Amino acid sequence: IVENRELKARVASGDAAAQMLYGRSEQAETMREQVRRLAALEGPVLIEGAPGAGIEKVAEVIHLLSSRAERAFLRVGAAALSPEQLAAQVDACGGGTVFMDQVTSLPPETQFALLGLLDSEPKARILVGTFSASADFKTFNADLHYRLDALKVRIPALKERPEDIPVLFRQYVRQASEQTGVKAPPITQEVIADLMAEDWPGNARALMNAATRFVLGLGADDVAEDLGLSEKLAQVERALLIDGLKRNGGNASLTAEQFKIPRKTLYDKFAKHGIQPKSYR
Repeated sequence: IVENRELKARVASGDAAAQMLYGRSEQAETMREQVRRLAALEGPVLIEGAPGAGIEKVAEVIHLLSSRAERAFLRVGAAALSPEQLAAQVDACGGGTVFMDQVTSLPPETQFALLGLLDSEPKARILVGTFSASADFKTFNADLHYRLDALKVRIPALKERPEDIPVLFRQYVRQASEQTGVKAPPITQEVIADLMAEDWPGNARALMNAATRFVLGLGADDVAEDLGLSEKLAQVERALLIDGLKRNGGNASLTAEQFKIPRKTLYDKFAKHGIQPKSYR
């Protein structure tokens, strides 16, 4: 369970849907409009999308655009969630939002508990995610499924909106360049053509990984050929450390625990790469 403290810094930054859900296609704009409408409502929301599509990001945007934006956003794993843990997390978020990914893996007893919770108008808003396979709901509590299905948004796969691939790639390259401290190489028409030729079954996550490799010169013949292995590994380490700090709101102790290294070792690495944890709080 993690509270993303970065979300609080984004509340006053404008339209979170436009700033965080990229794409110029008609499908992308339709999704953003759905997210904005759902954010203005109360009640649970079912977010559907293929693996790597960005289900959690859509949940974050719904939270940021809602009246609960100043309160906590908690992510919980559905597979091992007990009724008692569910109730505890709803209480812990202080009237904010609780997001459960892969809701179809929720234990049967917790499904009943969630249905009862929704019927009692909980203090927190409940958002759930699924990989949108209808077969996954065959053994799911039917009443709960109908309740969750009332408010729903679907994230279109990249293969459905290929015109968004260059837009997303350029954005991810900018992010990777900022995280690694490496100047991004030129994105040529040949690079774009190669990207457009891919089917991208891993969706946004796979494209983000490709952008990071592109910036670091990993797996690309024409990028950063003058870097040695040690420099490339250092850049990868720096990117991972920054990503860990962002995920943990600048908390070094949580980041050290996540990477399974002593706190002192982590601070040595911060010093080596010129990273200030407080910059990510």
